[in-house]
Amino acid sequence: MSIKQKILLRVASMFAVATIIVIFIVSINFRDYGVNSAKDKANVIADLVKTGLTAHMVNGTMDSRDVFLDGIAKLKDVEDLWVIRGDNVVEQFGPPRIMEEPRDNIDKEVIKTGNPVEIFKEGTSSALLRVTIPYNVTTKDTIKCVSCHNAKIGETLGAVSMKFDISEIRGQGVDTVINILITTVIAIILVIVLTNSILNPYLELFEALKNSIKKASRGDFKGVINTGLTDEAGEMVSIYDQFLEKLDRVFGEIDKKLRIFVATNNKDDLLRESTDIVGQLAELYNFKKAIELDVNKEDIYERLAALLDERFGIKNFTISEMDITGTESHIVFQKGEEFYCKREIFSDSNKCRAKRVGKNVVSSDFPHLCPSFDNNEKEHICIPITVGGNIGFVINIVFSTKEEIENKKGIVPFIHNFANEAAPVLESKRLMHILKESSLKDSLTGLYNRRFLDEYVEKLAPQVVRQKTNIAIMMIDMDYFKKVNDNYGHDIGDLVLKELSTVLSDNIREADLTVRYGGEEFIVILNDIESRESARAVSEKLRRKVEERVIKVGNEKTLKKTISIGLSFFPEDTSSIWEAIKYADVALYSAKTTGRNKVVEFTSDLWEGENY
Repeated sequence: MSIKQKILLRVASMFAVATIIVIFIVSINFRDYGVNSAKDKANVIADLVKTGLTAHMVNGTMDSRDVFLDGIAKLKDVEDLWVIRGDNVVEQFGPPRIMEEPRDNIDKEVIKTGNPVEIFKEGTSSALLRVTIPYNVTTKDTIKCVSCHNAKIGETLGAVSMKFDISEIRGQGVDTVINILITTVIAIILVIVLTNSILNPYLELFEALKNSIKKASRGDFKGVINTGLTDEAGEMVSIYDQFLEKLDRVFGEIDKKLRIFVATNNKDDLLRESTDIVGQLAELYNFKKAIELDVNKEDIYERLAALLDERFGIKNFTISEMDITGTESHIVFQKGEEFYCKREIFSDSNKCRAKRVGKNVVSSDFPHLCPSFDNNEKEHICIPITVGGNIGFVINIVFSTKEEIENKKGIVPFIHNFANEAAPVLESKRLMHILKESSLKDSLTGLYNRRFLDEYVEKLAPQVVRQKTNIAIMMIDMDYFKKVNDNYGHDIGDLVLKELSTVLSDNIREADLTVRYGGEEFIVILNDIESRESARAVSEKLRRKVEERVIKVGNEKTLKKTISIGLSFFPEDTSSIWEAIKYADVALYSAKTTGRNKVVEFTSDLWEGENY
């Protein structure tokens, strides 16, 4: 119900209530008026009858009293009238005529008590008042009752009973009520018409204002109000319209600028959208501040994965990172079910459709959209994220049903927002990692350098002691390497060093470490060895593999080289890892001075402090 209808209804209701109250008061007053008028008339008639009968008695014409009484009975509104003789009159003047005998108990009660009785009977079609008034002996009358009657003061000589029809008066009251009702209805109609005419522009303004505020609450500030009012209300509308225009302009600019940063699902509600965007910006800011303080890119991937799990409720996903060349990829984080992409994407990342096209791949958009996804019973969304101008990593999300993927489509822009915030930080961490790797690796062989060894052994030593394991340290030097440079040049010398580093790396475990110590010297650290014998076996294997290696140094020329190896153990030989490295160097010196192309294990008799 509109405010206009409510106001008109309330005005009509007030008039209706007022009318009911007036009708009730008028009805009561008319009823009381009819009854009181009849009572007054009864008293007048009673006095008239009493005076007339007294006059007939004094004049000795009592026989003609009936004519007198009949005349009075014919008065207006008098339904009936009769006179009753009291007991003392009967004793003095004889029995009454039939018309003068008591007709009912009321007459008898009045004769007996000397008190008047009034009875009002009201029906749907009639209204009658019965009044019985006694004639008591009194000394106040002009003609004293005791002058003719043998009676005492206060005794009842008789009574007169009358019935009055007051239906006409009640009918007049009903007519009055009807007239009031008709007048009120007409007044209500006139008031409603006038009220509607006067209030209609204001009520229309109120409705327009209400609708405009509803739109504004949803972020729609284009609900400008047009009104013909020129008073204070018109002035208020003008101010309100100007206010809306300012809000629309300001929030429009805010929305355009905020949309640059994040996506939102509330595009139909500018206020809600702005609130969501600000909330997301706060989340993104906190997320970025957190990942900027992470140590490495693995920590960032884990934080992004936690966000996918806890913030977006995704339970089955994999994050795959592209290598620096963009041709290969590898999994950096996986949660939930098995990874359903074909393994060929690891060696050729362009087999991944999302990486190749640089756009989201949603399996529900088209059947078998990505040939590399190898499970027709599952649905998936793949989100490629650009890092440093190229696709840096791909988020692969797996769903069990189409309903599930449809429900999660809406969160993809939000995932993009967080992943895009992570991208520059990941790029920075990756570049820092590359920079660090370049500073810790030998540019010629690709092996770790002496600087890395310094950091590595500082962490390795306490770990070995804590785990109560042993490591073997090999100090390796190529025999007669200077002759290679002298005879073939430094390019061939570099080639020989590369071949040596390849042989060393290919014939040790991934858990072991090869370091270019300097020049033609290398160090190999065998972690967690089973025994000294197994370490010696590995050393002999490396020596033999190098000896067997044929190195091409020209179109038809080949070259073979040998190495000498010094071997020591930590912590069996010494409690200091740097001293163990020195022992390996001492053993290498022994190998080189005793014939080369051999493995010499450090023993205490090799240590002669004055020689080193």
